[in-house]
Amino acid sequence: MYSRIFLSLLLICAGATTASAYTLDDIQWDKSIDSATLHWGDSVEDNGYTITAEDFQKDEHVYISISKNGQTLKHGALLVGDNLEYRDTEEGKDIRVHANEVKVNIDEWTGNMEDPTAEISIYNRGKPEFDISIETDRDEYDPRITSKAEIEVTLKIKNDGSAKAEDVQLSVDPAGMDVVEGDLTESISSLEIDETTEEYELTLKVPHLWEETDLDIVATVEGYDINGDLHKNEEIETVTIAPKVELMITKSIPEEIYMDETARVLVSIRNNGLYDVSNITVKDKIIDHMELLDDVVLNKNISLDAGETIKIFEYSMKPTKSGEFKAPATIASFKASNGKIYEYESNQPEIQVDGPVITVTQSTESSTIRPSDEVKVTVKVSNKGNRDASVKAVSEIPDDVTFVRGETSLDQVIPEGKSKSYNYIIRAGNEGNFTVPAARASFIDMENYKGERVSNILQFDVINTSTQDAATDASNKADSQISDDSGDDNSIFSDDESNGGSGETNENNKVQPGFDALMVIFVLTGIYVFGIKR
Repeated sequence: MYSRIFLSLLLICAGATTASAYTLDDIQWDKSIDSATLHWGDSVEDNGYTITAEDFQKDEHVYISISKNGQTLKHGALLVGDNLEYRDTEEGKDIRVHANEVKVNIDEWTGNMEDPTAEISIYNRGKPEFDISIETDRDEYDPRITSKAEIEVTLKIKNDGSAKAEDVQLSVDPAGMDVVEGDLTESISSLEIDETTEEYELTLKVPHLWEETDLDIVATVEGYDINGDLHKNEEIETVTIAPKVELMITKSIPEEIYMDETARVLVSIRNNGLYDVSNITVKDKIIDHMELLDDVVLNKNISLDAGETIKIFEYSMKPTKSGEFKAPATIASFKASNGKIYEYESNQPEIQVDGPVITVTQSTESSTIRPSDEVKVTVKVSNKGNRDASVKAVSEIPDDVTFVRGETSLDQVIPEGKSKSYNYIIRAGNEGNFTVPAARASFIDMENYKGERVSNILQFDVINTSTQDAATDASNKADSQISDDSGDDNSIFSDDESNGGSGETNENNKVQPGFDALMVIFVLTGIYVFGIKR
């Protein structure tokens, strides 16, 4: 046992002796300061050392000292081309001062030196530096493609430093991937300055992962310099691994249909992976402004074998509005063995729906009136589609009211995005209530697409207000149905352009009972008086 301990100590001592067993002549120097000019007494700092021109001699010697922390470590007189070298065994550093030029500048009259100078260069012990080249045959790998189931890695090392490297070791961290061929470590006995190793080949197996993942292949190089100091460098190559399972969902719909047509939707799903997947939840949604025609449930739970494709949904929809619409994505999800839930979405195709979209609305200023009051009813016909349409609208007058004036029908072409209106006035009867039936409109466009639409119904309450005050009347107006169109009583038809498209009722233009008859009397009287004067 004691012999083993002695042998170990001997090896340690031998290693320590080998690490430091070199002379200044063995050093590969690395220039630290290319040129520094020192006058008498000047100093320059380098790597923690102070180099000073202490003195000059007429025979062109310069007296140089190397000191640290105020303590002189070495000094000497140098001629041009001479070196002053110091090995700092305690710090593990080596330094050399080289005299490039010495100018003593002797005055011819006095024989004295006038501002002598020395130009010097300073060197430190060189160190190895490692440049690592690590390359893969691809940046992305898919385990589902058998021809790319392996990763080919090529590595090289170059000594980019200023000194030789000894006992160089290359090690590779494969990011958890299995090694198919090659070694994860390589040993190089030494590497000279600018020397490059041979190429090292390594083959790794593409892993099977649940989700797309970036993996870092890390190459590390370590080596020693002449003093036994360790030098190290690292390089990373990142590769992207595709998932082992991917659900591909495809949704198809017609690109364009007309308002009277139906859109057929087909959704298929494929397990584009290496493994079977069970308990897959698939959910779909219908497109906005469309109605589902089929009795189908858009939520299913399925299982898929590897490589299997099935048709998951097939249904028809009918549009309720024209325009461009994007289909919502169909979503499939499942819980993997690692406990995570993975979700996949289909494409979102767009569909163009063409045709007019006709709506009819009735409105009035107040639904509560007095007996014998006149009431204006406005009918608005709108085309909210993207095609012009010829529209015929007709209103029905209730039997228990009196028609006063106005128009009760419309027969016009309404352009896309525009509206037309007409109005009429009726007079209420006695106390009670009455109903204005829905207005009806039929339309047809240039594509022979036609249809019918009905409006809302208006309800009126006829109340004797002899016992009520103006505040009650104001309260009734606040609760009244507000007209969608503005326009005065003298205008039978109106459209959005005539009122700026505001869609609001102008209450200042309401008809006052008897006002027209009074105006006629005033006009006729004026004409009569003017005729007498003539």
